[in-house]
Amino acid sequence: MHKQPLVRLGLLAGRVRCFSLWLLMVSLGCQAYETPQRVLFGGDAEFPPLEWTEKNQAKGFNVELAREVARVGGSKAEHQLGNWPDMMRALEEGRIDVMPMYYSAERAKRFIFTHAYYYPSHSIYALPGAVRVSSVDDLRGHKVAVEQESFAHQQLRISSVQPELVVVPNTVSAIEALQQGKAEYAVLTSLAVEKLLSQNDWPLERMGAPFWSRGYAFAVNKNKPELAEWLQDSLSETIASGRYQQLYEKWLPELEPSAANNSLIKSLWLGLLVAAVFLLIGVGWYWSIRRTVALHTRELRDALTQREMADHELRYLANFDAQTGLAKLQYFIEKADDYFHSHQQPVKQEKEILIVKLVDLDVIVRTFGFSRAELVVNAFASHLVKLPDAMAAYLGRGVFAIFTNKCNAQVLLDHLMTDMSNSDPGLNSQFVGGSAYWPEHGRSAGKLMRHAETAMAMSVARRRRWMAYETAMEPSRLDLDIISIFIDGNVQGIFPVFQPQLDLRTGKITSAEILVRWQHPRLGFIPPNVFIPLLENSGLIEQVTAQMIDEAVRVAVLLRKRNLPCAISVNIAAYDLIETNLGEIINQALVRYQGLASDIKLELTETSVASDPQRVKQILLELSELGVYASVDDFGTGYSSLSYLSLFPIRELKIDRTFVSDMIGNPRNHSIVRSTILMARELCLTTVAEGVEDDQTLQLLKKDGCDLAQGYVIAKPMPEVEFIEFMRAHAAQVFDVSQFMKR
Repeated sequence: MHKQPLVRLGLLAGRVRCFSLWLLMVSLGCQAYETPQRVLFGGDAEFPPLEWTEKNQAKGFNVELAREVARVGGSKAEHQLGNWPDMMRALEEGRIDVMPMYYSAERAKRFIFTHAYYYPSHSIYALPGAVRVSSVDDLRGHKVAVEQESFAHQQLRISSVQPELVVVPNTVSAIEALQQGKAEYAVLTSLAVEKLLSQNDWPLERMGAPFWSRGYAFAVNKNKPELAEWLQDSLSETIASGRYQQLYEKWLPELEPSAANNSLIKSLWLGLLVAAVFLLIGVGWYWSIRRTVALHTRELRDALTQREMADHELRYLANFDAQTGLAKLQYFIEKADDYFHSHQQPVKQEKEILIVKLVDLDVIVRTFGFSRAELVVNAFASHLVKLPDAMAAYLGRGVFAIFTNKCNAQVLLDHLMTDMSNSDPGLNSQFVGGSAYWPEHGRSAGKLMRHAETAMAMSVARRRRWMAYETAMEPSRLDLDIISIFIDGNVQGIFPVFQPQLDLRTGKITSAEILVRWQHPRLGFIPPNVFIPLLENSGLIEQVTAQMIDEAVRVAVLLRKRNLPCAISVNIAAYDLIETNLGEIINQALVRYQGLASDIKLELTETSVASDPQRVKQILLELSELGVYASVDDFGTGYSSLSYLSLFPIRELKIDRTFVSDMIGNPRNHSIVRSTILMARELCLTTVAEGVEDDQTLQLLKKDGCDLAQGYVIAKPMPEVEFIEFMRAHAAQVFDVSQFMKR
């Protein structure tokens, strides 16, 4: 009995933020692709039996699998093997298309991965006589050879052990480093080293048991999502058709050398039987030989039993999560696809994949600790195991998948919530779900998983308990184009406009707000309310913010030099505050143009202030020390409390246009505006009313004591040249508010 090959779904991770990862994953599920005529696969030239070069020809299991996957997908595979670090660079730069490698979260930021198709392990190697080590933790203080840019190299760089690394270009070089005394130990893929040792008779010993068993998958250049989708579909079809199993069995003696030992066991059995016959001839030795044969027979039987038990345990550990006892993702996908392939026509029972997320798990970790969160996860998993006619999988971080007959998911979730409450109220949790149906939403488990994840993400975004997948949930083509443009960094057509703010006490223009506009060469004009929220949610807004800060400082300095001082406000997103070095961006702009801190103001939304109060407070205090102060934009529409006004160094409130625009005809809104002005005055804060569109509103704001006004009644947003001319034309003029209207 030998191990079956394992298949799992590769996860897309990046550190473009969660939303962009989700969006890219969804885009893979919704875009059609063209079959490539040829695909260039890379690999390591010295990594048998997975891949190696022999007489200038690419050989190995990975090579033959790539050719079969390409053939199944209607394409042709070509190979280019070399030193591993060189091939990693070639993949990242797009000089090759695909390369098989260990999956890791760090690599998922750089590449798109398919399902894993094989699970090799790592081991520690040394020369005979070396001090034995049993784990990576024992390598502290030792010289350790690793292949550059390998999974082991990545793990040891970030580990707390931090041995002295001897970085080499390939596995053979690592072995040579041991033989030459340049390193004491090497951490390498066991399969490749054992093969090289058997070929070359090198005196090397493995220390301890294998570890770091990781999924091996095809990695695709990040800029080729359509190729990744084609490759995934082709790999899935190769597995489903049985071609992968045939290829695996062909390479089995190489991939699992222990499997080849079965022939040795059979020979031993035959030898024992023959020996028993001859030994029986000697009467004097009969009882002694009988005992010997029985002993060896029992030892062989025990060895075979232990091997079967070990194989069974390995298969279980590979297929089921140790913490929850639920299926792992690759096994869940495999079993669901098995069902789909055997029940294609006619469809008698519709099926459902339901993704459920424990949405408050992070809060439980922060409040009660990780062990408490594990108890909640295990409790929820125990109820999933009891579901009739269903299979459940644990995907990690409080996310579960359920494969069941199409049902009323709302009722199912209510049932699970009741079970959780009744069994242990102290382990309760809130959860949301999303469903996709077979065959309505797709005929493969991978596609249904993507659609169910989309529905679940939409449930979270819309604050719903559960939603079923709809095609309308897919991102628009424009959204995908915008994300792609900003990820590639090839952003063209972004420019600023400026809207003046009138000081109602003096009648002068003393400040303005910079606003972003986008006229793309191909996409045309894209409104800010389309691309700004998309960039904020996907963690790409930093590029726009940095450009607007730069433009604001430049124009403010230009006006000050013309004796037209004007502080310019810049909108700052939550991501800018928490995830970027905002202070450094501002400081660089001030140094570049010889600006003053008073040249700019930061406008923050209430939701961005409330996203991480302690972190925001620290950043705003640092900026205030530079002399840059902040304003709360859209005040009254967010989720923050009044306590933030005393917690943060804020000097200005900007009253939202929804209250200002109809304060004449809506007494309730007028009361809100007036109360906000009075409160701000008590707190020594400046008030700005935005969205002022008529003279009557302007006069009422002045009467109520508002400090600044912004809106079409004063001026519409203007390009830089018009704005500077506007400032010059009104510089010497003190306006009577009742007469100040932009005509």
